[in-house]
Amino acid sequence: MKRIAFVVLGIVAVAVVTAVGYRVYLGVRAGDGEISRQAQADRTFVSTDQSDTSLGIIQYGVTTGEEGGSRAQFLIEETIFGRSNVVEGTTRQLDGAFLVDYNGHEVQVGQFEINMRDIKTRSLDVDIESRGWTDSERDTVIRAQILESGRDEFEFSTFDPTGVSGVPESFEPGDTLDLVVTGNLTIRDVTRSVDFDMQLSLDSDESISGTASTTIRWEDFEIAVPYVGGGSDVGAVSDTVELRLEFTAEEEGRVGV
Repeated sequence: MKRIAFVVLGIVAVAVVTAVGYRVYLGVRAGDGEISRQAQADRTFVSTDQSDTSLGIIQYGVTTGEEGGSRAQFLIEETIFGRSNVVEGTTRQLDGAFLVDYNGHEVQVGQFEINMRDIKTRSLDVDIESRGWTDSERDTVIRAQILESGRDEFEFSTFDPTGVSGVPESFEPGDTLDLVVTGNLTIRDVTRSVDFDMQLSLDSDESISGTASTTIRWEDFEIAVPYVGGGSDVGAVSDTVELRLEFTAEEEGRVGV
């Protein structure tokens, strides 16, 4: 009996050491979640006709950070503890720009850059803390294994627009435009072409605001979601992820006036 007890204690000790070691490993890969810098998107635009100077061509920059009115989100459905749940991830560390030609009635959408390391998640439908989980633990796994944003080379994601459709023949401050913005989305080191449905509100000649959304398959970006199925608390995860942008942007400069 003593021998069996020693064997059992040994197995338990190995399991504890392995679990602790794995948590340390995840912590090292995830880092502390501190961002290395603010998001700063490229503001290179195609030149436009400046012959008409009645209102001008105005460049707007997205307001970023905790004090800004902008955020980037993902939403994904899962089954956890046998219940349906939506996980929402949010960061306010994003940057982007627009060029609006009120004379030539053209809209250009510049690059968006998003700090993936800053994403914080929460469960919308299930109280995971009552079952011993925390959102911060999920965030650690995201930084360490899913998005790998704890690594410097994967801290940022970019969306580089290649075209904007749906721009009306005429618009002015106060109008709202329903657009489709096509571009290249890069997550980690994988780039795919996606379409964002965008609603752009031309609130005034000094500021604009809007939303954009698309749905992607995470497998298309070679993203793996661990600990799903089998004996895991997470029974299943949806194949698709909804991406959302909510933004306000303020005038950064104008030409043609």
